[in-house]
Amino acid sequence: MSLRRAFNLVALTAAATVLSAGPWAATFSPGATSGVQMPTDPAEAMAVFEGDVEKWGNGPVSYLFLSEELEEWKELETDEERREFIRWFWDRRDDDLRDRQHPFREGFYTRVATANQRFSGFPRGWRSDRGRVWIILGRPDNLRTDFVTELETWTYRTYGGILRSSSNMGEMQVAFIRVRVATRKIYGGIGPGVWPFYLLNAFDIVNRALIENPSLKRGR
Repeated sequence: MSLRRAFNLVALTAAATVLSAGPWAATFSPGATSGVQMPTDPAEAMAVFEGDVEKWGNGPVSYLFLSEELEEWKELETDEERREFIRWFWDRRDDDLRDRQHPFREGFYTRVATANQRFSGFPRGWRSDRGRVWIILGRPDNLRTDFVTELETWTYRTYGGILRSSSNMGEMQVAFIRVRVATRKIYGGIGPGVWPFYLLNAFDIVNRALIENPSLKRGR
């Protein structure tokens, strides 16, 4: 599947009862970036988060790490090795290595910038729960808020076969509960703020499906 359309994402329905963590969680650090590093322009976001290669893996790109990529990243010791890894990381997700364009990387930082614009609670922007879902799964097909339960529900419908629903509904719903003014936490796990297993599984399926060049070797 072309990455130029990859983030028009799809859905998976399942029950969530298990507390788990995706590979990005191991590298994500709440203190990795300061509060001022919430760029709302895609080009600025790319410059900010790729400007310090040592901290690159602690930024929003940590949401995309496959487990094996994370292990490799943690073993790197020099900035030269990190720069080479970063080039390889994006090239694995590039649908056309013959040119110098990286539509996937550009689309990723567009979503980061949009998350920083939309979600003003604490933590804000890309560091918020809604920011993580927005960056990985993209814009939902439908968004509604129940003012009685205070749940905000995003619906993703099956698209392009990245995720294949196990039900006839062909959609996945992701819910967020209001915990304070302008702040919502993921809902559906064993408590507010606990990521449900079905969603972590969806993240992993999506991130693996977006690899265009699985056999690409580092330092090619």
